[in-house]
Amino acid sequence: MTLFLRIGKVALCSLALILLAFSGKVGASGAGAGQNDGSELSGPPQINATYQTRDPRICKALTTPPTQGQAAALIQCTMEHDRPTGLFLMQEVQVDVGVPRSYAGNVDRDLEEIDITAPIYPLSGSLKVYWCNPVGLGNPAGGNCQVSPTPVAVGKCWKTTFGDWKCNLLGPVPASRSGQPGPTAY
Repeated sequence: MTLFLRIGKVALCSLALILLAFSGKVGASGAGAGQNDGSELSGPPQINATYQTRDPRICKALTTPPTQGQAAALIQCTMEHDRPTGLFLMQEVQVDVGVPRSYAGNVDRDLEEIDITAPIYPLSGSLKVYWCNPVGLGNPAGGNCQVSPTPVAVGKCWKTTFGDWKCNLLGPVPASRSGQPGPTAY
């Protein structure tokens, strides 16, 4: 009887290890631990005291075509800005990367610093856009942002003439909510 219990425990442990291995979350060196999810492109978020939200994401240069996770991070790094009209941030960026195509002047000429000899990767996805005002009179902390869910968006990833990659993602905003807190994570 004890032999059968030991065999059962060994089988159960083996099954658990197999499931862990296929989940991609085995350890720090596995694919599920920051590899190709975009987290390797930037450091942790920095909090902006003026807006009481995170600062725009800043990525290090990526010199190879981006993976799906890297494209999501590059969208934030390319598009987020602190502007005179407020802080523009993007959250919950979900993106699918399409098959690369060649440069098409009529639709790609507005892409910043584009290398017209490199492939362009079409994107589709969704995100939430935040416009935040400085905390102060009429803009209480935790209620100084407008959130615009964007359930359907399209964009592109392109190589620049400096050899790094940028990405964008835009779409129609069906509704916005005011008086929302700003994001503090990526």
